[in-house]
Amino acid sequence: MFRQSKFFVGVLAVAFLLSLTTQAVADDARGTVRSVNAEKNQIVLKGIVSDTTYNLTKEAWVVLDGRRCKLTELKDGDRAQISYDKKNNEMIAYGARCLRTASETTGTVRFVITDKNELVLKGVVKDTAYFMEKDVKIYIDTKERNFSDLREGDEVGLTYVQRDDRLMVNEVRVTKRAK
Repeated sequence: MFRQSKFFVGVLAVAFLLSLTTQAVADDARGTVRSVNAEKNQIVLKGIVSDTTYNLTKEAWVVLDGRRCKLTELKDGDRAQISYDKKNNEMIAYGARCLRTASETTGTVRFVITDKNELVLKGVVKDTAYFMEKDVKIYIDTKERNFSDLREGDEVGLTYVQRDDRLMVNEVRVTKRAK
């Protein structure tokens, strides 16, 4: 009997620890911005049944088309991805990535041509060349880096706009470093 109760207490302790670790993992929500309330530091995303309000922390970052911005710059209709944790039925957001005129893509770097500020991603049929804006932001392990720090084989996410026949990149996020 004593062994069974020790075992049961052990199982409860492991279950409790697992519940704590799963709560620490943030979720991402995607949707369309319905409204922004800068005074309350909130973003509301449109919902099918009901809208969802996300309360941004004071340290939260907001990015629009690959560039940091103020919450007040977001508009109804912007496409959004919000990183958040749910605490006591409240959505606590620590970041919002929004798109209005830009697009995003992901891929694996085939070439980094530093003298031309050009990045080539591997393609299924053909590779695609992307050109860096003068003020491009490069993030590796969430730290801002230089274009020359990118490597062939890095897995990246790009935020870009098409200008004439060129794909111009505002932001590069390395999601997995090449070895």
